[in-house]
Amino acid sequence: SLLEALSSHLASGMENLRLNALEKEAAVSQERHLLARELHDSIAQSLAFLKIQVQLMRDAIKNGNEREIAKILEEIDAGVRESYSDVRELLLHFRTRTNAEDIEPALATTLQKFEHQSGIKTTLTMQGQGLPLAPDVQIQVLHIVQEALSNIRKHARASQAWLDVQQQPTWRFEVRDDGMGFNPDTDKFDETHVGLRIMTERAQRIGAHIEVLSTPSRGSSVILTLTPPSHPSTSNAARIDSLSNNPAANTV
Repeated sequence: SLLEALSSHLASGMENLRLNALEKEAAVSQERHLLARELHDSIAQSLAFLKIQVQLMRDAIKNGNEREIAKILEEIDAGVRESYSDVRELLLHFRTRTNAEDIEPALATTLQKFEHQSGIKTTLTMQGQGLPLAPDVQIQVLHIVQEALSNIRKHARASQAWLDVQQQPTWRFEVRDDGMGFNPDTDKFDETHVGLRIMTERAQRIGAHIEVLSTPSRGSSVILTLTPPSHPSTSNAARIDSLSNNPAANTV
């Protein structure tokens, strides 16, 4: 009986290790998928634009059109600066670490870097006292906030941005600006707003909800609402059952 009990515990431990390895592999695959999407939606598109401008520059030089050359040169310069900013933002995302600090100082640091980079004034407001966020949830929240700020820098033409955080009864993050705004119904999946799709994917990974509110000429708001955590034993059992019974879920 003792040997059977030991064998059962060992088998259970080995199965848990296998499932944990599968879960980590799935997380890495999902992160690589998001990385590929971000590279494609930002830097790759900028490089494609620059390639077109270089060809136009060759034609303008061949025709001796100095006015057109000057215009295209300005476009190339703007495209290079945009690509450089995209690379800096991606590096900021990759270097984000949440183990050493709480969410408030991490958000403050993110806003300071954004303000220094864009020149847009920022304000952080924290309300209430809530339970600390899990590290994996916190890092996704920071990525979503960074992506929302990136959209402000690229598209909003704003002079000020605000980050309002509500901790009770559930965590709620709102990034808003005083920029030009847009129509969420018609522009949401436009290639100039691909960041919204990336934010939605990140929110889905942590079971959160994203809402975009905007009115042309009256600014925009991106609202992230976290769902209350379920009972640990229930959520862990459901996740393990999903990984063991659905191998296809472990790949992206």
